[in-house]
Amino acid sequence: MKEKVVQTPRTSRQSSEYTTLGLRCPVCNTEFTLEMPVVQPPEGRETDLRPCFEGADPLPSFIHCCPSCRYTAYRDGFQGRSEEMEEDFELISKRPGDRLPVHFRLPDESELDDLRRWIRSGELLQGVAEGREPYGAERYMLGGRCYEFLKDEDPVGAADYFLRGAWCARGSGNRELERACQRETIQRLSSGLDRSLIPAADRPRALYLIGELSRRGGDFPKAVDVFSQLDSSADAEDEESQLFAHLARRQLALAIVKSDVNAAVAEDELALELERPRGEEGEEEDEGEE
Repeated sequence: MKEKVVQTPRTSRQSSEYTTLGLRCPVCNTEFTLEMPVVQPPEGRETDLRPCFEGADPLPSFIHCCPSCRYTAYRDGFQGRSEEMEEDFELISKRPGDRLPVHFRLPDESELDDLRRWIRSGELLQGVAEGREPYGAERYMLGGRCYEFLKDEDPVGAADYFLRGAWCARGSGNRELERACQRETIQRLSSGLDRSLIPAADRPRALYLIGELSRRGGDFPKAVDVFSQLDSSADAEDEESQLFAHLARRQLALAIVKSDVNAAVAEDELALELERPRGEEGEEEDEGEE
């Protein structure tokens, strides 16, 4: 189906463009349409890496749920590769520490029969928006379950869905759902670490998120332990490791006083304006003078 851009009046300074997107569910063949806001670059980040936008938050609109069977995926899980979707993801994932959303391609015929049986069993919807249309965080939870069914050896990929679900739940003010998504994220990231499924380069990010989500969820002893572990094990030669060690030191202070406050971090701080390791204060200046 072709996409078309529709001009819709809005008082915000953001663009008034929306994209009308037509999709067909590969599981039950239901066709449906939805409105997608034109994505704007984020204005900042919160300390669990949630991007913040001046206008409408596009995150709830990125993931789509079939109105009939509730199969849930990003756009390419319905219609295959989408350059527009990839451009949107890259636009909001430019800062150090960010990751592109983890998504799966259109299921092939060998996967669809098992997927249909699993959805008919009721496991997909168990405890999530039963009997009504899911939105935002609930869609990310359903997408995570679909991802786990199709990619059952990748708990880290599934964690990404629940992390984004926590972001959306916070945006809608649903504290209970936010904490449920945080717990699911911690469980999967911890499983990935325990099973050595997370590459060494991604371990600082995973540890930081476990610590920050634990702090936000009120598990302060765990947050203190993880933040301290991350700070002491940071690789002085790796910029991203230093970024998360820097953020861990900052959040450790909140965990120690048992604060679960929603904290923000400026974009320039994510641009690696970090504390240099001791003894290296003059190295960058010397290099710049050559």
